[in-house]
Amino acid sequence: MLSHIMGIYRKYGHNEFIIATGYKGEIIREYYKNDSNVTCLDTGVDTGTGARVRECALRMEDNKFLLTYGDGVADIDINKLLAAPRAPVMVTAVHPPARFGQLILNKRDEVLQFNEKPVGQHEWINGGFFVVESGCAASNGLSSWEQEALPIFAGRGWLNAYRHEGFWQCMDTQRDLDYLNQLWKDGAPWL
Repeated sequence: MLSHIMGIYRKYGHNEFIIATGYKGEIIREYYKNDSNVTCLDTGVDTGTGARVRECALRMEDNKFLLTYGDGVADIDINKLLAAPRAPVMVTAVHPPARFGQLILNKRDEVLQFNEKPVGQHEWINGGFFVVESGCAASNGLSSWEQEALPIFAGRGWLNAYRHEGFWQCMDTQRDLDYLNQLWKDGAPWL
């Protein structure tokens, strides 16, 4: 999964990576040991996402950096994300893929329309691709990036969204893994 994510960034000319490792970090370090463009930063098994982001931010030489989780792929244009008007933290907003078929009903409970697993057209969720100002992330002393830091940044007006209408898929379950493996065989829409 990490190699697929790196492929998205490499497609747009971004080739230097820091991976904040924890669980199974030794396997990740072994896999990337001969890749001089990948630095594995052992942040500890029990370290929260907020502290992991902070540790990475402290090692950044530039004022801003790109950040993503290790569990999602998208056909996002990374350079458009970078060029979007931004706050100290930019998050990519995506429509979540539905897990179930959608029924459109009338008042008599007749099914007017059936859509098998439609992409949500109204909801936006955190797609996990960010542009972050180093100083903002480095000053974050919070344990959770998602549950603590992002809500605080939003409350301060430091969080903007880049709307991505294209392909996005996370890998949280075995079903997601099977689906992504099939997409990979069929041509990987994220690359």
